[in-house]
This record gives sequence, structure tokens and C-alpha cells, in this order.
Amino acid sequence: MSVRLLRKPTPGTAFVFGGGGNLGAVQVGMLQALFEAGVVPDVVIGCSVGALNAAGLAADPTAAGVARMREIWAHLDADSLWPAGRISGLWMLGRKGQAIQPNTGLRGLVERTLPYYRLEDAAIPVHVNATSLRTGRGHWFTSGPAVDAILASAALPSVFPPVFIAGEPYIDGGVVDNVPISRAVALGARRVFVLHVGNFERPRQLPRRPIDVLLQSFSIARNHRFLAETDDPPEGVDLVVLPAVDPGRIRRNDFSRSGELMDRAYAVTREFLTGHRSAAVARS
Repeated sequence: MSVRLLRKPTPGTAFVFGGGGNLGAVQVGMLQALFEAGVVPDVVIGCSVGALNAAGLAADPTAAGVARMREIWAHLDADSLWPAGRISGLWMLGRKGQAIQPNTGLRGLVERTLPYYRLEDAAIPVHVNATSLRTGRGHWFTSGPAVDAILASAALPSVFPPVFIAGEPYIDGGVVDNVPISRAVALGARRVFVLHVGNFERPRQLPRRPIDVLLQSFSIARNHRFLAETDDPPEGVDLVVLPAVDPGRIRRNDFSRSGELMDRAYAVTREFLTGHRSAAVARS
């Protein structure tokens, strides 16, 4: 029987994966706890690194599939993903061209992660977003070449080059919707689990350099929509925002702590889900 025949027109449970670069390892730990608790998605929705994790899970939405994702994250080679090394010095941003480095390493990672070519060939529906550099509007990919769609969703401005799809240049989906909860609601999901790696409290330090102000402002802008949507959740939807873990000071190109982050996220999520289940029973 074709996989597509098993798809529900209206999903019951949606997993929403936000962006967050190398902190995407946190989402894998969250997934381990979710599947251990018997929580399985009908649809996955992702942005940036969350698009990679969503598409990876959609290939095999089982505990075994999550274990495979953990193996990939545990052995990521930072040098191949970030050949330019540290993002440092304004001179790099002033060079000619559209990015400070190619996306060759990232493309290789996506190709190794996905066993399917087109998004519609995944075991469950997968939605990934990107931002049109020409119009400034968000765009959703649900079919077509999967690698290109994920590269577009993860094209961090100035770091990775825009990705052209059907003649349109796309950059990181997080520019307009970093944690796309509204997409799950629009699809009619009744239960939405949000895997946002930035869902932790930490006072923001006062920036010391202009580049720090720029990066912190971008971070605030990316998180604003998430805060607005979770402060006023939609009626009739069980919105479950999983707690993340504070990674402390970590460079954006440091993947050496992926194992630790996955373990910590698993423990925190498992404890949270136990409490969430108990609260749900008490309300019923």
C-alpha cells in the first residue's frame, strides 16, 4: 500500500521544530523522550536546523529513526560544515559575494540524513519554510526536491548563500517564522508539541561590540513571534511547549557538545512529560 494513502487529511498531532543551528541536537534528545512516552507525530513542521530534523524524522518516525538521528548528530564534523571557521571580523561580512562560505558541507549532511529525494516521499507529511529574498515573504515547501528545500530553510543570512528554487532566491525561514506554530494550527492539528531550542530563561548580556548588538537584535526578532503565539495560544489546541536546556557559552560552529546536549534534553523532556501527563489526568 502506498504511504500516501495512510496520511490523515487533518493531523491529530504535530511536531514543530524551531531553528537554532548547532543547538538542533537538543531536539533529538526531546524526540527520544517523546517517543519513549508514546507520543508520535502525524505531521512534522520545521525551520532551519529544525527543517533538517523534521525531514530526518519524517523518513522514519519511530524510535529507531530517532536513534539514527542521534548517531548522525553525535558524529557531526564541524570542519566540513563550517569551512570558514569562526564567524569573526567585520571584514568577512564586507567581502564581495552573498555569503562568507559555501553550503557544500551542509548539503552533504542533508543528503546523508535523508533516504528520500522528494519531500512528498517521506513516511509522514513534512513542511519546511524559507524566506524569499526578493519579496520578503515566507514560503512553505511540502513537495519537490527535499535537499534544496532544507538548504533554503537553513540558509543563515550572510553565512550560507541564498538557495535558488524555480528561479526564486530563498534564505533562512527563521527570518520570518523561526518556530512555525501557526502552520500546525492552520493544518488543523489538535495537539502541537513545540521543540524550540531557545526555550530557556537567561538574562541577555549587554553587548560590547556593534556586531554583538546586530546578532542579539536578530535573535530577539526571531523569537518575538514565538513569544506572541505562546502567550496567546489558539483555542481548542493542546499546545505543549517543551523545555529546552541552557547550553551556556557555546560557539555557533561548535558541535563537540552534541552528545551532552542530547542527553540533557532527553532528561529534562522526560521529566516534563511525566508532569504534563499527571496534570492532564488531574484535569480530566
